[in-house]
Amino acid sequence: MAAREMTEEQAVNLIRNSLLVAGQEMGAEGDHWPVIKATVLDLMKDRENSHIEQNVLEEVQRQYEILIHELEALCGEAPDPAKKEIRATVVALREICKASFTPVDDKNIPISAADLPVYLKRAKSIIDTLEDTDNV
Repeated sequence: MAAREMTEEQAVNLIRNSLLVAGQEMGAEGDHWPVIKATVLDLMKDRENSHIEQNVLEEVQRQYEILIHELEALCGEAPDPAKKEIRATVVALREICKASFTPVDDKNIPISAADLPVYLKRAKSIIDTLEDTDNV
């Protein structure tokens, strides 16, 4: 059976729930709770910031496309000598827009473990442990 890749939301929920269960197993009170709460809050904040950034990028892309379309429409009203230059500008802007907003496959970008924040190291460790079928 092929392994199914987890969505970001599933991974965050898995980590949060795992930390809460582990915290309860260690006791309702103790010095482990500040670390658990900080890790969960950092993960949730990162996820929220990621969504906000994605929404901003989508809106910027939409606004650029509107502006390029308006420039293209104005080309029809421009004097003949300027039309060629405006069309060239529209083509260049479309290429820049496409290059700027084409998603990047970041799966092959090497990230050093030393560069990861502590809470992401904890999260990775939790997911690796839970995905390890030898521990079952």
